[in-house]
Amino acid sequence: MQEEDRTVLIFDERPLRREAYICLLAPWAAAQNLTIVGHGVFDHSSIDHNSALTIICVGSRPVAELHLRPDLSPENLASPPLVVISDLDDPAEIAAALQLGAQGFVPTTAMPELAVNTMTFVMSGGEFFPVSVLQSPNK
Repeated sequence: MQEEDRTVLIFDERPLRREAYICLLAPWAAAQNLTIVGHGVFDHSSIDHNSALTIICVGSRPVAELHLRPDLSPENLASPPLVVISDLDDPAEIAAALQLGAQGFVPTTAMPELAVNTMTFVMSGGEFFPVSVLQSPNK
């Protein structure tokens, strides 16, 4: 496959929310020569192994409840980098994302530009976990 045939996989159990993320990321993906493919979290259909990035949107479910399918697990060297998007923006969720093997964590309280920049950064080999989530709300 050519570079422009690479995909971004977005997993979300809620179809409307999944489509909203696809619409948000569509201009970014086009500029990166990527195609976005949406799946349900429990969808076990075949995955394109030329993926550049996997995004899992957990909503308000704790990240610790996720059980990745083997072909998406970061322990699988062929799996693309993983970014978790979560409504729960606390240190325990970041720790759970790290344990899961994610290279990025984006709370839904983040600005859309930060989310898009995080996708680019993680795809380029970086890791992003927001420091603001680790700060005590009393400061």
